[in-house]
Amino acid sequence: MEEKLITRLAEIVGDEYISLSPFERIKSALDPFPYDLSPEVLPFCTVLPGSKEEISEIMKLANELKVPVFVRGSGTVLTGASRPHEPGIVLLTRRLNRFWILEDHGYFEAEPGLRCAEMADELQKRGCFLPMWPGSKVVASLGGLVNNNTSAHTIDACAGKPGDYILGLEVVLPTGEIIETGTKGLRRIAGMDLSKFFIGGDGLLGIVTKIRMRLVPLFKVAYGIAVFDRLEPLAKGVQRMYLEKAPPPLFMEFMAKDVAEIAYRVKEMEPPPGPIVFFVGIGGDEEEARKKMERVMDAFRKEGPIEARQITDLEEWAKLWSAREVIASYLMDATGGKIVVAEVVSNLPQLAQCMREAEDFSQGLSVLSELHNYLFGHIGALTMHPTFFVPPEWPEDKRRQAVKECFQREAELNVKYGTCGGEWGQFGKRTPFFIKRYGETAYNLVRQIKRVFDPNNILNPGILEGKR
Repeated sequence: MEEKLITRLAEIVGDEYISLSPFERIKSALDPFPYDLSPEVLPFCTVLPGSKEEISEIMKLANELKVPVFVRGSGTVLTGASRPHEPGIVLLTRRLNRFWILEDHGYFEAEPGLRCAEMADELQKRGCFLPMWPGSKVVASLGGLVNNNTSAHTIDACAGKPGDYILGLEVVLPTGEIIETGTKGLRRIAGMDLSKFFIGGDGLLGIVTKIRMRLVPLFKVAYGIAVFDRLEPLAKGVQRMYLEKAPPPLFMEFMAKDVAEIAYRVKEMEPPPGPIVFFVGIGGDEEEARKKMERVMDAFRKEGPIEARQITDLEEWAKLWSAREVIASYLMDATGGKIVVAEVVSNLPQLAQCMREAEDFSQGLSVLSELHNYLFGHIGALTMHPTFFVPPEWPEDKRRQAVKECFQREAELNVKYGTCGGEWGQFGKRTPFFIKRYGETAYNLVRQIKRVFDPNNILNPGILEGKR
């Protein structure tokens, strides 16, 4: 069967776009998790289709031969959704990297393998903003961001989610049919819109091959920073901002004192005396942005910061933002470990309490408690990232246990606060959480929807089942 599969895949994509190399197969089945790939789940091959028609033929063949297909963009997702749990085909989207900016239509179209940073740069040249800003934007693919409906650093209350801007999609279904959803107008569809099944669909229901998004005009910005002696008043400043109805900024990031010290030193700045929160306010002009930022600063000043000020020095801001944006990489360099990170999301009334629990995230855990908790996150979106770095010399079972404990504790806290992750999708390592949070009935509904779209469970099996 395997020989027949390889022969027919080569007929579809061409010999040059199929690989049997062990290196390529292993590389295309790993993710940021700190443990190795199990040999028994090594993919049969990787393929790089160049069109929706080739993807359609691949999916038809996979259904015929009952071979699973694992779709992969950049592989940066932090829920395990990039890892296969059985042998199959890894379908790489990186050849699908074209885009079309149609200013006279008011939207752009892009293929899923295009990198987020490249699309953002092209839009900025035309005075537009891409409403997606992950820390991994240099490598993150648009298809992966749409599958998770993640806006990443940007605050939902200010900018919304990518799905709020998506006008339509082109999708190859798991059985090989090609459909188009949405509209070429600038008003999104009312009522039934099939786009909604795939935006934030965790890659379960189809392979997105083209994305149509409304053009968002660029705005003017203002920058601010506040430094506190502890994290609790910082959290209360965020609460106050919302309760006093100050306009939420586009970004609002925080770093605990130890994290900020590392970030500042990398950028050759004097470390702050405590945890920091910094933000980007937006407006139609510079004066509007400045006034909005001042309202946010006023809310934080009422919680007794060491300092709270607007940043007017663009060089200072560039250093600060670049330090935070890729802080995980700097921490990895500093510790020499591989990342294990949680996404703890609070409700607004209990934000200060949730912050304390995020600080004590690993308390009582047998393995994770051996590691230091580097705490940072998107506090304007009430999101905290307890982050740990696993030493490479740890044995495989201990590395796996660290990941298991991280997701178990994340689930406990998000259930406690009635929330859920807003960045990385809801299945894979989070499937047990989904069942606890929403119940067996809700989970079974998702399983039934999956069966309608994918009767043979060919596309990305294991994500919904939590086997990643």
